[in-house]
Amino acid sequence: MQKNSRGDLETSIAISNTSPLIALKHAELLEKLSLLFKRIIVPPSVMRELSVKENEYFQSLDFLSVEESHDERMVAVLKTIVDEGEAEAIALVLERGNLLIIDDSKGRKLAKRLGLKVIGTLGLLKTMKLKGLIEEIKSAIERLKKRGFYLSDDLVDRFLRDVGEK
Repeated sequence: MQKNSRGDLETSIAISNTSPLIALKHAELLEKLSLLFKRIIVPPSVMRELSVKENEYFQSLDFLSVEESHDERMVAVLKTIVDEGEAEAIALVLERGNLLIIDDSKGRKLAKRLGLKVIGTLGLLKTMKLKGLIEEIKSAIERLKKRGFYLSDDLVDRFLRDVGEK
């Protein structure tokens, strides 16, 4: 995970795609992101996706801000490979050099091929646990699954073993 010059995440900035933010909201842990990051930036298309059903909620988060990529050609190229939100988020990270928060497999693979540092929902949950922000992850994963967030049983089992919960 990317760290700033002081070695902690609390003053860092990350750029996020839609699904990890929705997942953390469903896990009732989204506000904990403000304890990991000084600011989370989302591109305009991600904010539009977040605001479809819960505009007031996402607009009220003071650690969440909207920023647009300045490289329209890069966004256009990336949109031929991944969806609009992922393309805009990846383009922003390419411009700014921040950590990318993304779950989508195709988007993660592309970002890694481009040399970007990425973390997903499970990685954020693990970081929250390691920093003492949550006591355990299993209940958060159960809340996610109840809300329709797909995680394979094998992945969950391996992950929970990795964090000492199984």
